[in-house]
Amino acid sequence: SSGIYAEYGMEHGSKERLVEEDTSEYGTRSDDEEDGEDAKPLQEVLNIIGVGKAQYIYWAIISSITFVDFADMVVVATIVPVLRCEWELDLLWETMINICSFFFSALSGALLGKLPDIYGRKTALSVALFSQFLAVGASALARNKVQFLIFRSLMGVTAGITFPTAMVYTTEIVKNSHREVGPLIIQLVVASSEFLCAGAVYLALEKIGWRWFIFATSCPIILCLVLLVWLVPESPRYLVVSGHMKKATKALQRMANLNGVNLPDNLSVTVHTKQNLGSIADVFKPEFRKESVLLSVMFFCNLLIIFAALVFMPLALYSGFCGGSAVPPEHKCVKIQQNSLLQLAIACSGSFMAAIVGYFLATRIGRSKTMKIFSTLSFISILFLFKCFSKFFTTALFFLIKFLQYSHHINMFFIIPEFYPTTFRNTAIGVINATGKFGGVLGTGLVYVLYYQSPQLVVGMFALGALGTCTCSWVWSRETKDAEMRDVKDVTYSRMNSLNYHESAQ
Repeated sequence: SSGIYAEYGMEHGSKERLVEEDTSEYGTRSDDEEDGEDAKPLQEVLNIIGVGKAQYIYWAIISSITFVDFADMVVVATIVPVLRCEWELDLLWETMINICSFFFSALSGALLGKLPDIYGRKTALSVALFSQFLAVGASALARNKVQFLIFRSLMGVTAGITFPTAMVYTTEIVKNSHREVGPLIIQLVVASSEFLCAGAVYLALEKIGWRWFIFATSCPIILCLVLLVWLVPESPRYLVVSGHMKKATKALQRMANLNGVNLPDNLSVTVHTKQNLGSIADVFKPEFRKESVLLSVMFFCNLLIIFAALVFMPLALYSGFCGGSAVPPEHKCVKIQQNSLLQLAIACSGSFMAAIVGYFLATRIGRSKTMKIFSTLSFISILFLFKCFSKFFTTALFFLIKFLQYSHHINMFFIIPEFYPTTFRNTAIGVINATGKFGGVLGTGLVYVLYYQSPQLVVGMFALGALGTCTCSWVWSRETKDAEMRDVKDVTYSRMNSLNYHESAQ
């Protein structure tokens, strides 16, 4: 896209300049700054740097940050029945403990999601990680349900920053042809954390107890924090649009050196923009409004199902759920059976496979078609839960539903970085992801309200959520698969076509 350009030397000795071309809304460039014939967008500089050691290191570290977020959710959803017995939790307390982290994660995503756009991706991640370590470690030491609730809430605040920021960062350091790899790796890590954690619960929870189990999930956080501060640079896209030119050139040079690519020592970056960073209002401006609303609704419905399922599956598998049964379960202290934990681990493995299949289809047939396929199949699959099946078939259904929901969800994480510009990309994903987290709060809370009246009511809630996702997926008409990532809002839109970019040469 027209926008940011850099100076770098080519083998034949020519120079090319990297500056940002503004639209009239955000300012104009001075007359003495003219593009040469060889002017290249910033994305082309990243294309020259290519994919190599730098990207592999950064992807590994950044994606690892998201491991704890979802592993922690599985742990808490799994051990709540244990806490029910140990602390004699009533239904209200059990519900609050399960939804508090979701609620505060949504709240912080909406209110604090713009901080990485203002202060930087790396800075926001570093502060959030350190706070997350303290919160998770403290929750393992909680002496009563009130302390546990407080520490769980603080954990939620940090999770509202770490996951969206990590997702954005992985797309901003790579060339176009590998843009989906970062979100794919994160989704694989998230899915594997869910599956591995469920498996670890099956193997170790009864032996070491819930306190040591929670504390164990906090240990990787410190390692991620050290590696982040030591090895990972700030996003060059953020540095350029925020005016930190020298730091941006250093980040580009650092990536090039790791990849064995030579860039000149006098690489310079300039930018001219009057746009404020991290503006929530920009997310819902007319040119973004329709897509922002659709993405928000799909996130809301998707996470309503995904998060609620994290709570519903242990309850259902522990108590022998049968969709056609008219007898409501009783809320009481129940000893967890090992075979139920194994079935939970099997069901959670569906999300891992979904990340791979979702990525494969998204890169072949596009994001839009993939969302339509998986949302339709998910809605149909959920309807089968209304029937009473064997425990084996019920586990298989949970596996299939998680597979389809996650396959759809990963495509939205491909779309958001491709659709929104750098100046408020993290703000956009923070707001939209926060909307989804509120869906998770609602879904998790309703599981406890509805399950002990009739499990079929919970299935009905899943069906409504899947219908909402399916409807929005079919309304969605924007394909971003081959679109350039933007740094400022310098595009025009056609409702009949994909994104149309103004080339600076024009």
